Amino acid sequence: MASYHGDEEQVEALKRWWSENGRSVVAGVIIGVGALVGWRSWIAYQDGQANAASVHYAQLRAAVLGDDAQAIETTTRVLQETYPSTPYAALAALSLAKVKAEAGDLDASAAQLRWAAEHSSQEVVQTIANLRLARVRVAQGDNDAALTLVKGDFPAPYTSLVEEIRGDAYVAKGDLDAAREAYDRALAAAAGDTEYLRMKRTNLGQAPESAS
Repeated sequence: MASYHGDEEQVEALKRWWSENGRSVVAGVIIGVGALVGWRSWIAYQDGQANAASVHYAQLRAAVLGDDAQAIETTTRVLQETYPSTPYAALAALSLAKVKAEAGDLDASAAQLRWAAEHSSQEVVQTIANLRLARVRVAQGDNDAALTLVKGDFPAPYTSLVEEIRGDAYVAKGDLDAAREAYDRALAAAAGDTEYLRMKRTNLGQAPESAS
């Protein structure tokens, strides 16, 4: 009998607890289920966006191989406007920047490189975009902007390119001593063909104090 009364007390306690807390429990379950459904929907949406963007990027690569500048630009715009958060959009911007630079439209090239650097979540793409933008700035005569873009430390694989860009900017500014030093560092870090870089350095000759 004692056990029976104990069970009754437990039942009554459970009823009281449910009366006091039941709504919050149900609400918590609903919120949890909703969050799970929402998360799965978001993942499905992201997957769908990535898949659709990959199709457009494949079209862009075909346009690059076919040297179709108009198709490259059209497809890049679609990726930037519709799928800006995918990695394909920033990669497309790099391709379009190259097309614009080769066509002599440096302002448009710079705009695409800035877009890639600002929208990509991949550090390597950001770095490449900024280094290419620095080259464009040198070509535009904005050498201080170029030097700002290559200011600071970069991963070792980029050292030669960074120093070459610095050298180019210093040459354009007329600071030949700084240019020589930058080219020397570029050559020291270079791998592969360095003929063009060596030519740049040779054209500067020796520093006056060294020559004397």
